[in-house]
Amino acid sequence: MTIDSFDIVFYTAVFVLPGFIINSIIDAMNPPKKHNDGIYLLKCIGLSLVSCGVWCWLYKTILECDKLSTLWHWILLALTSVIGSALLGFVIAIIIQSQCISWIFSKLKINIMHTTPTAWDYLFFNQGAAFIIVTLVDDTKLYGWYSPNSFASSDQNERDIFIEIGYKVSEDGKWEEDAQSGGFYVPKDQIKYIEFKKGEETHE
Repeated sequence: MTIDSFDIVFYTAVFVLPGFIINSIIDAMNPPKKHNDGIYLLKCIGLSLVSCGVWCWLYKTILECDKLSTLWHWILLALTSVIGSALLGFVIAIIIQSQCISWIFSKLKINIMHTTPTAWDYLFFNQGAAFIIVTLVDDTKLYGWYSPNSFASSDQNERDIFIEIGYKVSEDGKWEEDAQSGGFYVPKDQIKYIEFKKGEETHE
């Protein structure tokens, strides 16, 4: 199999793309830390090298198979890069979520930085469905039901929140769903603090 200029471009893309796929999956499954473009690019290149190291045996098998045409070499290499990097991305993301690396370091009495960048990300990433109280800067309290249909921004510059159902609280402290509520949105500069109510595991 000969390699021309188009092949070089294709192979470069095949071996560089995995890093972007892996990083995208990790960021989708774990709160991403803020970083500049240069660090992001270096991280993607590093993850591409890891992917190539894991799947090098399969790349080698495909490249050394003389029975395959050039087209099939391209197709199989592309599939290996995309599928292989996606699987590797899921594995790495699950390892990060499990905090097993942090557990190992803690057993070795070594302190490391938490993988979650901010308390906001940690709270909303781990928070399940619950009743929520949002206190505004003017001390007004908004009551609602936070669940997967609600949304809390993962952008560090836009810490806004959307609550899917609004509630009213009577003088005796009873929570009653606002039948006309379609949810409510709170911009970041209006939030003073947020409280989640325990002891309510279901919402009817």
